[in-house]
Amino acid sequence: MHDMFVRPSGVAGERGLRTMAQAGRGMALEAVALLGIDAPRARMLEIGFGPGVGLEVLLNSFSQGEVVGVDPSEASHRHAATRNAAAIARGRLHLLSGTAEALPLPDEQFDGAIFVDNLHFWPDPRAGLAEVRRVLRDGAPVVCAFTPPSGGPPARLRRLFETAGFSEITEPRSVHGSLLRAIHRVLPEDRMPQPGDVRQAPDHLA
Repeated sequence: MHDMFVRPSGVAGERGLRTMAQAGRGMALEAVALLGIDAPRARMLEIGFGPGVGLEVLLNSFSQGEVVGVDPSEASHRHAATRNAAAIARGRLHLLSGTAEALPLPDEQFDGAIFVDNLHFWPDPRAGLAEVRRVLRDGAPVVCAFTPPSGGPPARLRRLFETAGFSEITEPRSVHGSLLRAIHRVLPEDRMPQPGDVRQAPDHLA
């Protein structure tokens, strides 16, 4: 399971990525539509992009925007880079190695984010969601999605987002699995810098 879907690697990872590519487009389309962002130049983030289908949907939906994907799997990077080679060449897509708990990104960079079929695999979901909030702009929506083959959402998912500081949380019906949409609002305490919190942007994102 780990090598196939959690952090794809080896033969099992190649098989898992092909399965995700075949089965994941419907949920990716639904998740991106649920963001509700009408801004072609939006800057978007996907965490745990797998074979790159969600990245492709984001690129098509925000035709003049920029998309950043973060994933720790080398195999996922290969698949996503092949699938979205033209966008990478045009500078519209940037793939970064990393995890949700330590995003290699500066603060307040993104207009929205999605993560499909992976939050329940994060070692520390609370830390991951805190990082997501850090890199989002005020008012940015996030969509967290799960398809049935992934095992579905973890227990008390809504409460997890509430305690992480998200608001306006909804869980609409989905034909492809489970969805949660939430909004990041900047709170006064979010503006207070903490020791060691400064993150440097990669050169192409500076």
